[in-house]
Amino acid sequence: MNEPREAEVQVRTVPALLSPFVPLKREFADILRNPLAFFGGIVGTLALGGALVAVFMINDAKADDEADDSLILDIDFNPGALVRQGEKIDPEQIPEKLIVEETVAAEPDDSSSDKVTTDEKAKPPPDQPKKTEKKDTTEKSTQKPDPNKKPGTKVSDKNRDSNTPYNDLPTVKDLPGDPFGSADGWADMAKDGDPWATGVVGALNKMKVPSYAAQQKSGVFQFQIEICANGTISRVTTKKSTGDGQLDKMLVAAVEATKIPLPPAEVAKQLKGGCKKIPYKFTWKNGGKVE
Repeated sequence: MNEPREAEVQVRTVPALLSPFVPLKREFADILRNPLAFFGGIVGTLALGGALVAVFMINDAKADDEADDSLILDIDFNPGALVRQGEKIDPEQIPEKLIVEETVAAEPDDSSSDKVTTDEKAKPPPDQPKKTEKKDTTEKSTQKPDPNKKPGTKVSDKNRDSNTPYNDLPTVKDLPGDPFGSADGWADMAKDGDPWATGVVGALNKMKVPSYAAQQKSGVFQFQIEICANGTISRVTTKKSTGDGQLDKMLVAAVEATKIPLPPAEVAKQLKGGCKKIPYKFTWKNGGKVE
């Protein structure tokens, strides 16, 4: 009897171009048979990679801090506070909004009714009709007119800078102060400190901040400055943002344009090799006050 023939099995050959991918297909199929191990491996790889990146970033930050330490001035920067010169105002009478009008000091009055001459033959001036004396209500100027004031600025007893960029009606003649304060003062209460450091803070309080900043209801900007021997600020480092990128840029530009007092001899010696950072964190508060 003839033995039964085994069924013939047709074997499909893989094209030569795809043959390198056959082992990969088998490996991938084996991985999918255990998805938990597959996805666990992916998560573990990502976690390990993130940890390595974090370590490198921390090391880079430490390296930057160490590099910055060599660029910090070795000084005790302790600014005081100068009280602004002015009239004391009863707290109950201080308006809710303090607005000072910009004024320019009046030109000195050089006119004189009695003129002296050495000419013995000079005839006396003819009698002038008497004029009705009018009470002079204009305050005499205590300063020389500021040539930088814009034409049309109101003439008054002294030069004043407005504390607002808008044409709001003034509510006070001058900001509250102390009769024994300083003409360059800016604070409400006096505080002792290093004269040069106090001068630096005073210069920053006079920096010109664009009117955009005055529109902010609140804002705090903390920064550090890098200074040079000639009193210029070469770099501003933001330590705390106001939360408004545009305002931050305006403040940085205003600080960089500020000219500070020339550093004393012990500080100037450290600046011979280049510009360095003051070891102090300045704080600008909305309204233009720097501490």
